[in-house]
Amino acid sequence: MGNQITNANPLLDPETLTGVEGGVLAQFAPASIRATYFFNNLDGAIANVTLSQTPTAIVRQRQNSDTIRATGVEIEVDSRLSNTLSASGQIVFTSSHFRGSIATPALEGNFVPQVPKVQGGVALTWADPRWFTAATQVRFSGEQFDDDLNTPAFVLGAYGVWDATVSRAVVRGLNAFLAVENILDTVYDTARTPLRSIGWPRTLRVGARVTWQ
Repeated sequence: MGNQITNANPLLDPETLTGVEGGVLAQFAPASIRATYFFNNLDGAIANVTLSQTPTAIVRQRQNSDTIRATGVEIEVDSRLSNTLSASGQIVFTSSHFRGSIATPALEGNFVPQVPKVQGGVALTWADPRWFTAATQVRFSGEQFDDDLNTPAFVLGAYGVWDATVSRAVVRGLNAFLAVENILDTVYDTARTPLRSIGWPRTLRVGARVTWQ
């Protein structure tokens, strides 16, 4: 991919995950709030480890690193604003780092690639079975690294994307829909190898969903 070559490794060992999570739910009509805390240790985590890096070529290999430790909290809010209008939001804060200095000492303390510190979204939905259902949402993500060495040139920037969809029941079991993704045609990073890859541009989808029982 790009200037990057990732070699396979037939000597990989299985990963071992140890974790715990717990949450609370509070309801205050017409809203509810959920918060979940998580703590995970992934021992022998398989990672794409950089072996060599030049301006023209990056060579990596899948290797068992020491431990990836991921901790964080997820918060979700739902609210019924009226009989037809509802709102929701979600945000996740994550701290995910390589820990240990035996198998891959160069990675100790580094951020795990493609894991942003914060990400989430907010949505608004209007639904009336007599007419149609319309929904809009904004998805967002903070900065993240795209490599194990946390090279500044490989930072994937923060972004926000706005989507919307409208659907209507045509007959029983048949729904037509119109959806627009990335309404503002935002250009955002999805990878750097070091060639930049970007996400979907403004995209229009029209279709139908069929369900039966």
